[in-house]
Amino acid sequence: MAHHYVVCIEFREPTYEMATTPREQPFTWTLKDIVARDEEEARLLAVGRFRHLASLSGVGWVREIETVRVSEA
Repeated sequence: MAHHYVVCIEFREPTYEMATTPREQPFTWTLKDIVARDEEEARLLAVGRFRHLASLSGVGWVREIETVRVSEA
């Protein structure tokens, strides 16, 4: 049975930070619409979506995921 999850991804952009002032806190990207069988599937779907959207951004810097938090919606 599918469940609804909220997934919060904290990430850094180290190559960007080398050219600017390093951030104290990582960036946060939250997905509130993940439908999955369990938390692990929700995590995989969210990270896949994050990486896909990052590839479409057109920027030249790397985005490194630091943490992924999953909770039921």
